[in-house]
Parts: sequence; C-alpha cells; structure tokens
Amino acid sequence: MPSIKDTNQEVLPRLPIPPLEDTLKRYLARLEPLQDSRSYEKTKRAVAESEQSLRIIDHELRKYDEHLAQREPMSSYIEQFWFDSYLEYDESVVLNLNPYFQLADDPTMNNVPKVSSRFSHFNRQVKRTSKLVVSMLKFVKAIRTGTLPTDNVRGKSMTMDQYGKLFGSSRLPPSLNDSTLSSCHLQTDPTSHHVVIMYKSQFYWFDVLDINNEPIFQQPEELEWNLYSIIMDSEQNSLDQNLQNSCPMGVFTTENRRVWSNVRDYISKSEDQTNWRNLKIIDSALFIICLDDSDLEGERDWIKSMICGTSKIDLNDKDEDKTKPSLGLQTGTCTNRWYDKLQLIVDRGGRAGINFEHTGVDGHTVLRMTMDIYTDSIVNFAQGITRNVPKVFEDDDDDRRANRSTKQANLITIPRKLEWSVDSFILSSMHFAETRASDLISQIEFEYLDFKQFGAAHIKNQFKCSPDAFLQMCFQTAYYALYGKFETTYEPAMTKFFQNGRTEAIRTVSDQSKSFVKSFFNTAVSNPDKIKLLQEACKQHSNVTRECSMGLGQDRHLYALYCIWKKVFAKDPKVPLPQLFQDAGWSTLNTNVISTSNCGNPCLKNFGFGPVCSNGFGIGYIIRNDTLSVVVSSRHRQTARFVELMQRFLLEINRIVRNEEQSSKTSMGSLQSDNMKYLLSGYDYFDVSVTG
Repeated sequence: MPSIKDTNQEVLPRLPIPPLEDTLKRYLARLEPLQDSRSYEKTKRAVAESEQSLRIIDHELRKYDEHLAQREPMSSYIEQFWFDSYLEYDESVVLNLNPYFQLADDPTMNNVPKVSSRFSHFNRQVKRTSKLVVSMLKFVKAIRTGTLPTDNVRGKSMTMDQYGKLFGSSRLPPSLNDSTLSSCHLQTDPTSHHVVIMYKSQFYWFDVLDINNEPIFQQPEELEWNLYSIIMDSEQNSLDQNLQNSCPMGVFTTENRRVWSNVRDYISKSEDQTNWRNLKIIDSALFIICLDDSDLEGERDWIKSMICGTSKIDLNDKDEDKTKPSLGLQTGTCTNRWYDKLQLIVDRGGRAGINFEHTGVDGHTVLRMTMDIYTDSIVNFAQGITRNVPKVFEDDDDDRRANRSTKQANLITIPRKLEWSVDSFILSSMHFAETRASDLISQIEFEYLDFKQFGAAHIKNQFKCSPDAFLQMCFQTAYYALYGKFETTYEPAMTKFFQNGRTEAIRTVSDQSKSFVKSFFNTAVSNPDKIKLLQEACKQHSNVTRECSMGLGQDRHLYALYCIWKKVFAKDPKVPLPQLFQDAGWSTLNTNVISTSNCGNPCLKNFGFGPVCSNGFGIGYIIRNDTLSVVVSSRHRQTARFVELMQRFLLEINRIVRNEEQSSKTSMGSLQSDNMKYLLSGYDYFDVSVTG
C-alpha cells in the first residue's frame, strides 16, 4: 500500500507557470462578462500598458521558481505566497476563514438512550466523541508512520504535503517580541501527543499517543471514562457558580489578530507564567475536542454553532433568584471554541462536525480525514460483530500488544484541568472579545436547502450536464432572478496533481452562462434552445475547470506576479506597479460576491463557510447521487429568498426537460410554468428585461 513517504519519493510534476500571454487573455476573458463595455475597454488598455513591466516581473517569478525547485524540490511557485495571504489576514478568522464540515449521523447511536440518570443524557455525546477520536488517532498514526494511502483520482496520484500540517498545528498571531514576524504564523508540532478538551469553556488535556505514535486508547470504551469525568468535573464547577472557573479563554481566538497578539504578549510577560504554559499546551495539542452543552433542534442553529458558535445571553430577568452572579452572561457555544486549530465538535445529541483553520490545509485534505474517520468509526462497530469487515487503516495488533506496556512511561492519561490566573486586564479583554464575537454572530445568517427530488445521476442522465457546472448555473440564475445582474463568482479547483499544489480560481460567469440565464426568463426562447444553452454553459464551465485543475488559470499566476513586484520591485522606479493591478477590473475579479465550494461525500450531511466580502454570499454545496444540499450564508442579505429561488430553478428546469421529452413523443407543444413567477419573486417574468 503506498504511503506518504512513497508518494513524496514519486516525483509529481511542479505546478506550471502559464505563459504570460495566455494568463492575460484568460484574465480579460473572465472579466468581459462582468463589465460594461466602457469598463472593459479601460481594463484592456490597462492590460496593454502593463505588458512590458509584467514581462520583467514574470521573468523574475520564473527565476524564483527555478531557484525554489533546486532549493526545495517539494514546493510550488504559489505555495509561500498563498500561505502568506492567509497569515497576513488580520481580521477575525471566525466567519472569514474557517469552514466547517458536518458529519452524517452515526446509525449505531440510535440504540444509545438519551436520558435515564443524571449523566446518561451525555451518553450519545461521549460515545460518538470516543469513536471519532479513536479513529482520528489512527489517522494521525498513519500520517506519521507513512502508511496513509495516497490520494488519487482515477489512479492518478495527488500531493500529500498538506497532511503534515493537519494535526499539532496552530495559527499564532504576530509576536510583539519578534520584530521579524509581522503577520500570523503557523506553528506545527510534529511530536504532539495530547489533545485538549473543552466543555463549558473549561479546558482539560491528556495524552492520547505514546512516544511511537501508537494510540494509547485502542477502543472507544477506553476513552469514555475520561470524557465522562471531564463533564462531571465541569458540571460541578458550574454548580459552584464561580465565573473564574469558567474563564472562556477561547473567545480570544475570535479576535482581530492584533488584539489577540496584545493579549498573548501580556500573558507572556506576566510574572505568573501559568497562563503562558496553558497556551503552550493548547497550541501544541493534536486537535481540540469541543463538547457542547447543547442539543440544538433547528438546522440553522446547528449550522451556526458549527461555523461560528451560537450567542445566547442569559439576562436573568425572569428568575426570582437574583443571587445569580451575572446579568447578561454569555451561555452560547461561541465561548466553547478554539478557532486557531482543528476542532472536533460534538453536541449532546451526538451530532458531530469539524471546524478547521484553513491556512495549511484545503477542504479536500480535511474531507479525506473526515471520510476516513467517519468510515472507521462505523467499521469499528461492525468488526465487533464480524471480523470479515475490511479495515480502513493498517493494523499491527500483535506487535502493538507486545510493546504497549513499555511505551506508556511518563504519559498523562488521566485528564488534567487547565487553571487560569486572571486579573482585571484578562477579564475585561475577555469580556470585550466575547461581545465583539457576539456582534459578528448576530450579523450573519444561514439557510439550508435539502433538495431530495434529484441529484447527480438525474443531472447527468436527463440534463446531459456536469452536476457541478449545473449547480453553478443554478446559483447564477437565482442571483439574476433576485438582482437582475451578474456578479464575480469563485469556485476552487484542486491543483493537487502537482507537487504541493493548492487551488486555482474557477470563474463561473461566462458569455455562455449569461446567455443561458437570460434565455431562462425570455419567452421568445424555446425550451429546446434553453436546454441547449444550459448544456453549452455547463460545457464551458467544465472546460474552465479542467484548465484550472491543470494549473492553467489566471488568478494564482497574477497574484504571484503581484507578490513578486512587492517583494522585488516595490522600491524600483524603473518597474512601477503595473496598471493592471490599479485598474478597477482587478478589484472586480478579487471581490467574490458569490463564493462557492463543492465538497461532496456520503460521510457529510452539509458543510459551509461565511461570505468573503461584506455584500457576498458563501455557498457550500454537496452533490450526492440522488440529493443535493446547499448551505448559504450572508451578512443579512436576502438569504432565505435566494435559497428559495435556487429550489424554484431546480424544479423549473426539471419540468422543462421532462415536458420536452413528453412533447417529443406527442403532438403537444411546450408549456410554460407558473413556477417562473416564483423565480422572480411574484413578478411576471414577461415584463423582466433580459438585455442587461
């Protein structure tokens, strides 16, 4: 079975730098559908005026890549620039950078009772968490021992470099003590062997791997008592009503990076080093386990809890007992998070998900881990019934049992609580961090579309389209129906077929997509022509996707040129900043009003992320064989209305295709649908201009 080490020895091609002329042509082609004729002509002039300086910068970029290939063969020209783009981001990572995955429910949890005694209502939470953690430890071991099977698509290997940054990593704010660090940095501890557990904003830790990266807890049952003891201890502290016992230090990770840096600097210089030692334990942990004291019913609340936490204020205004310690106490799940690291989140009902820091890893990498741990957690249960079930991870049971007793020296396997030393500065900073986080959460809304009428199979067989491209047309049509215009749309394409590849930007809006969307609302266009235009738009999207996956896009190349100019030529009057980067078109292409991502796998129920600009929509979608799920976020735009229009589009395009099939078999002509009025929010689509 191939391993990460084997894959790295297998030479993957370096990510290509496209010819500059091709990049500029693609840049103009992607912008033309988004600009009016006057703006487009101005952009064309800016590109023409920039060619000479861009050639100089492009030559420097290629020299940089050649030197990088000799110095660090396992690298790519965009890698460090893209890495820095995340780390230089100074605002809160919550809702801006961190995505989430919600795992599908575990069917084996159905037989676990929810309530029968004081602590048994935590049964599902504890058991689901234990199963997932045991599987995650197997994944860590596979990475560190080089036994994780290589990612591949249709037998073609993909780079595995991101897995080394998945566990034991932490995004740290700039250090005021180090003048060389002007931005955040990603710290990875390859020797990490412990986890940190959060419950009711309290922190606990214990070791989970031995010195040879062998999981200490081999079966979920071995881990359960540790989790129960943490919950019981925390519940007792809650009964004591001592607010300092709670000390929700995790809210600092929701802060602006400069604010968080100031707090860490204050802690590092404190005479009492208790808090600093605690931070080091958290920073170096494999990952964070967030046990939520909640069992949220509504899907929107659960989605919000996964991506940013909920904000629920206990005003204590209806309780006759006024001895409670705080009026306006934050009791939402937003204080039970540590957003600078990989987090496993499980609520009392056993629902689970992953929230991850995005700097070092992309969605595909985290999806692979999520898929493997979900599968293993189910397979583990099945193996208790029959040994014929195949294993997800390689195992060496006999060797492990023989050596296990000698590998646990000096390990902390019983949970230890992190006690914090607080003063007025820490408490006031914590209060303001929590209120700012609550403000962020109150500004965002989520809607969820669980579409069960059809999925990928129907789209391919009936519509003759790529399912991903079809969903992109759905988003374009719904947005046009609501606002009557087209906006910059982003979808990532993996470039992991190249060494240390990350992503390239697919730009959805094209002349073909605009033609289809406008035809959809034009009664002068026949249904067969609408279907043909849909297929042409989807084909164009698939062509662009294919180019981007081959490293032949425009966004990453141009961004690297911009970074090279800043690094090498910013103070050189002979090479001024090219007009291309000063033109409004550059701003247009980099303001992703509709930011989308497709992350499909049966192990996921849904996934999502926040909008990437103030007036934007964040769209995470999953395409299954028979169903579709879409999570949409925005800062109080008409999110619910937007999602409803998506559903209406899906129903209407299906009706059009089915009617055409029927009409081809009979003498009946095509029929229009009342659904078109819904697509325009009640307005008659006969009166809508389709020429803009």
